[in-house]
Amino acid sequence: MTKRFSVCGASAGKIGLLAALALAASGIAMAAPDKPVTAATTDKGTGCLVRDADGNYTFDAECTWHNVIKRDENGALVSYIYQDNGTLPEGAPHPAKAQMFKDELAGCNKGSKETVTPSGGYSSNCHYQAE
Repeated sequence: MTKRFSVCGASAGKIGLLAALALAASGIAMAAPDKPVTAATTDKGTGCLVRDADGNYTFDAECTWHNVIKRDENGALVSYIYQDNGTLPEGAPHPAKAQMFKDELAGCNKGSKETVTPSGGYSSNCHYQAE
């Protein structure tokens, strides 16, 4: 059975990206020892939340994601970029035509986009830049 999350109020996707930003800000991903702290760091993995045509989120264990984190000379977060690509689970509502949701993800002050396709494809991105 696939577990779905409602988007009433704060969506699971928004919560997930906020959690990712919190990890980035906490200093967990730091530059390699032979690189300056200002060097961009990258991370990648699998598993993310995908949004169906009704706005519900489901965890896709095979979804691939990656991010890029940039810090200043004091280690403070300067920018954060997140991207993922996944697939809706069997039985999830698919849109009749591609749906795009822009700037709905919290913590993405330079823009975000989620796209869901009739074939069940899902992708999202988030861009944060320190003010």
